[in-house]
Amino acid sequence: MITLKHTNHLILLSLIVAIGACDSVPGPSSVDQRPPQIEAFSLAPQRIVYALLDEEAIDGDSVTVELNLTVTVQASDIPVEEVTYAILSPDTTAAPIHGGVLPRSATNTYSGTVDVTLSALEVQTYPVVVYVTDTNNRLGGEARSSVAYVRSFEPGSPPVIENLPIPATIQRPAAGEPARSLSFVAEVSDPDGLSDIEQVEFWNETSPGSRFLLCDDGGRRTCGSSAESGDVTAGDGLFTRRVFIASDNALGTNTFVFEAIDRAGLRSQQVRHTVEIIE
Repeated sequence: MITLKHTNHLILLSLIVAIGACDSVPGPSSVDQRPPQIEAFSLAPQRIVYALLDEEAIDGDSVTVELNLTVTVQASDIPVEEVTYAILSPDTTAAPIHGGVLPRSATNTYSGTVDVTLSALEVQTYPVVVYVTDTNNRLGGEARSSVAYVRSFEPGSPPVIENLPIPATIQRPAAGEPARSLSFVAEVSDPDGLSDIEQVEFWNETSPGSRFLLCDDGGRRTCGSSAESGDVTAGDGLFTRRVFIASDNALGTNTFVFEAIDRAGLRSQQVRHTVEIIE
């Protein structure tokens, strides 16, 4: 088990919390030499199955799991001071649930085994982030992965999109008027519980490569590329994303495809909904 190193650990964890909240990375300071960067990051396992855990790993409402982390750092003129890791809460605005420093195991390689205690009751995905700092105390590159915790080996059924309570038409604002908002809402259920739903997304049928998240977060957090989802009540199975129609949007019909994915990777049926933009 890796123990925490106290030199820069609290500072780095504070940075990780801030970065996890805004999902962006601060650039290193402008100097002649670039700090070390992360070349590769491996995490195993990336899926923890309650039904397969040994009895000694389970303690009441919590489980303790063993994670193996390995980081390869690109060669640099500036030596590496340390490689720091953090296992984040599913709510990435909260403090990390575990963190520490990976010891050097080979040239440019840092690795270790970490014991992490998680809730045994909640099906969740935990982001894992690693950072490298140099001997000038500058933050270099970062890399991310995640570990999913599920209750059963194979959930019985995929999620289901029950309803799409979305208007069929929206009026385009006139030139000079502000954009009008339209809430895309998908009512989703899952036989394994709402907490088993990993994500709900939609896309324009003509552009399947550009997909957008809907969120059931009560409008409290960033939803994909949107500052907030527009969702009214968190955890009610109504996944929402507010979209905006501007005066320069083309008139006519657009067909959108909706799909839900659970934490085992099982996908719902694809449901289509047409919205017409009118004058």
